[in-house]
Amino acid sequence: MAYATSQFKYNLQILKENSITRNIPDIWLRKIATMTLAWDVDNDGILSKEDVLMVGNRIIKSACVVGIASDALINAFRDIAIAYEAEQQDILEQTWDQQVLDMWSNAAKCPAVIEANKTFYSKLFRALDLNSDGFISFSEYIHFWTALDLDPSLARMQFDYMDADHDGKISEKEFVDAAIDYEHNHTDADTKNRFYGPLVDIND
Repeated sequence: MAYATSQFKYNLQILKENSITRNIPDIWLRKIATMTLAWDVDNDGILSKEDVLMVGNRIIKSACVVGIASDALINAFRDIAIAYEAEQQDILEQTWDQQVLDMWSNAAKCPAVIEANKTFYSKLFRALDLNSDGFISFSEYIHFWTALDLDPSLARMQFDYMDADHDGKISEKEFVDAAIDYEHNHTDADTKNRFYGPLVDIND
C-alpha cells in the first residue's frame, strides 16, 4: 500500500484530463483510488499512520480482543503504521497526479516496490490472523473488511476470491498474492479482485 494523498482529494476525472496521467489504464486508477479511499478511514483526505492505527483499534473493538492479544495486535498495527509513514515521506509534498504517476511508474516495473508491498501485506496478514494459526478465517477477515467501512455483505465474495484452494481459509500466500495482483496488475480489466471493495467509478 504505497500511497499518500496529502491535502489532495480523490478526483479521478482530473487525472483523466491531465496530460501526465490520462494514459494510465482506467482499471488501475480505479483500484488505486478505491484503496486510497478505504484506508483514509477518518475521511480527512490524508493517508497517515493514524488511519492505520485506527483500523487496528477498530478490529480490536469489533473482534473483542483483550489483554495481551489486544496489545500484540495494536503493536503489530503500530509497526505497520511506522513503516508506512516512513515510506510516504518522499511524496507527501507532491500533487496527487504526480503521486499517482510515481506509483504508476513503479506498479509493474520496480521489483523493489513489489517486494516492499509483499512485506507490508505479510505484516498485515499476521496482524489479521487473530488466533495465530497461520490462516485468516472468514470470521477474522470480516473484522478487517468492516474496519475499512466496507459493505459487510460483499466480504464473502472477496474472501472466496482469495481462497484459491477453496479450503475455507486464507493462507499468507493467498492473501499477499491477491494484494499484489490488486496493486500491480493493470492489464486485466475484467478482474474480480476487489481487495478494497467495489471499484469507484472513473467519473465520480
